[in-house]
Amino acid sequence: MAGRARTGKLYAIFTVVEQTRASLGVIGQSKGVRMAGIAIAMFIAIFGWGSRYFGWSDPDGKVQIALATCFILGVIGGYKAKG
Repeated sequence: MAGRARTGKLYAIFTVVEQTRASLGVIGQSKGVRMAGIAIAMFIAIFGWGSRYFGWSDPDGKVQIALATCFILGVIGGYKAKG
């Protein structure tokens, strides 16, 4: 069962991506850069289409302001933790 512990719905996708990156020679890119890209993509998706996906009502835009504030504070915290 040890071989099946890592299998999941998205595991095959990430395996293909990593194999493609390795074959193209894109090994030197740090995981932090990839994680930042994922975080930015998630923020844009939730900020833009989160109300439809999760079904919240936000006529005053307070949820979007909270999301933007959390993202900015996360960026600042990440920058301070690195340096």
